[in-house]
Amino acid sequence: MVDITRPWVVDSPLSKRFPVYTRGNVGEVAADVATPLFWTMIGGQHSERVWRKALADFGAFDEDEYQTDDIVIQGLVHGYVYLNLSLMRVFGVRMPGASPELMDRTYLGEGADVPPYVPHPDDAAPKYQERILQSVQRVMSTQSRPDIVEDAKKAEALRAARPDFSKMSDAELVAYERSVMQEYHAPILYKHLLLVYESSLVTGLLEEALAPLGDPTLAVRLMAGLGNVASAEPVAELWKMSRIVAGSPELTAEFDAGVDGLLDRIRSRTDDASRTFLEAFDKFIYDFGSRSADEWEAQPQTWETHPEIPLGLIERMRLQPDDRDPKLQSERLRAEREQLTEELRKRLAGNPEQLGKLEHALRLISVYLPVRELSKGNTIRVVHEARMAIRELGRRYVEAGHFSRIEDITMVREDELDALIADPASFRPIIAERWEWYHALKEYEPPRILNGEIPPITQWPKRKEPLVSPAKPGDILVGLAACPGVATGTARIINDPSEATELQPGEILVAPMTDPGWTPLFTSAAAVVVNVGSALSHAAIVSRELGIPCVLGVEHATRRLTNGVRLTVDGTAGTVTVH
Repeated sequence: MVDITRPWVVDSPLSKRFPVYTRGNVGEVAADVATPLFWTMIGGQHSERVWRKALADFGAFDEDEYQTDDIVIQGLVHGYVYLNLSLMRVFGVRMPGASPELMDRTYLGEGADVPPYVPHPDDAAPKYQERILQSVQRVMSTQSRPDIVEDAKKAEALRAARPDFSKMSDAELVAYERSVMQEYHAPILYKHLLLVYESSLVTGLLEEALAPLGDPTLAVRLMAGLGNVASAEPVAELWKMSRIVAGSPELTAEFDAGVDGLLDRIRSRTDDASRTFLEAFDKFIYDFGSRSADEWEAQPQTWETHPEIPLGLIERMRLQPDDRDPKLQSERLRAEREQLTEELRKRLAGNPEQLGKLEHALRLISVYLPVRELSKGNTIRVVHEARMAIRELGRRYVEAGHFSRIEDITMVREDELDALIADPASFRPIIAERWEWYHALKEYEPPRILNGEIPPITQWPKRKEPLVSPAKPGDILVGLAACPGVATGTARIINDPSEATELQPGEILVAPMTDPGWTPLFTSAAAVVVNVGSALSHAAIVSRELGIPCVLGVEHATRRLTNGVRLTVDGTAGTVTVH
């Protein structure tokens, strides 16, 4: 029996200077226990170094201010990733126009479990405000971000130059992973992290410009249908393939027979529709194969490694009528946004200063929100190339009998890879113990807030234990308005995109979190409700592009709601009504 009370293989101590940590927001991209390979290859010190530089270059901190070489911006407690809320509060102190309380609302929403902010003498140093104001001025004068487009080209070139991993030695595979992470991933991740803070300035400017109008729904409506959102591109391509299937009796029959073995069956066909479909599907995997759920992990189920997942998404999409075309939905939202913009211009015609703020904010929104999504896609596409090299190593060790499955390699720390290559058989008992440990940790619900101390894990609630009471007819669950619109339908709880075939057309998708691996499900849903998220989270940005009513941050939605209950989702007001 594994001892889960000790720190996980790659846990890191919490900061004394910045003691408050939260699962809020970060739980959206790291829902489960972090594997040792993820934390030592992608997260952990690799991300910490880049993150510190991004915060320093934004002007909010000095790189040596953390007083330690330990991981501070992130935390890892019994395998669960945390974000340092104390740091974000200090950011709020130093950012003109912000506050610690604003940071709390941004990352946590409202909650009685949030400890009060305790000022530190170094928090309000004037030099940081001066530096941040320089970043603000730079962001406010930005016309375009061609550097992010150039990063996309670099990521595409790296994919095009992928070597034949099967011909590389074990040591060459590890060396390739390390070179990709340092030469490509680190600089691209740096820009993405910097964009996170820059884009928050832009949305803040929009809210400031709209504040005198007294309508909290305006901001989300003005961020809808922007176009050119990279994360929506896979959805458009999947939709096109679903139309090929819907228009072909032969492909329809193959899909009717089930997703298992579907790709092989289609490849054995010689009709024109099957050839057209395969050509489109192979190109889709090449272009978007890096995407997945849990896509920051070391070996997630990507669309390239698990093509049955996108096939399952197409299987749902093919049942939709033509008027559910994401392009049509986006065009509708764009027209509504443009109409609303004209109405606001008329309302503010007598207030040139406020109108100027609005025009400025709308221009910056059109620049920053699309490139923010593009930058995230760039980081994932690059890290995928490193992951694929390591995946080949795992495949070999399965073939040699050292591993039970490819994912066993995720139980190895990156700094253990050289030892693994030297003696893979010696890691069998280590990997077995870590898997047992990993699954035991997954049974527990991590605290939302940590304030300097870690409660014993034996006191954490079990995930299987009922933590909340089910919603009753008449209850109204409140979250964050993410995409305008109202829809009524029956709830369908989906915990993983691999369950896509359970979602029936017109149902309300209720999910724990969403990232690019989830978004194709949006077109099959009448609306989307998510446990966690913010106005700039992936689910929010893509739902606004696809025109799907969406409410985020509905705490415990996947537990309070049950399959079949009838809901009305108001993506403009941010409410979910239970009927």
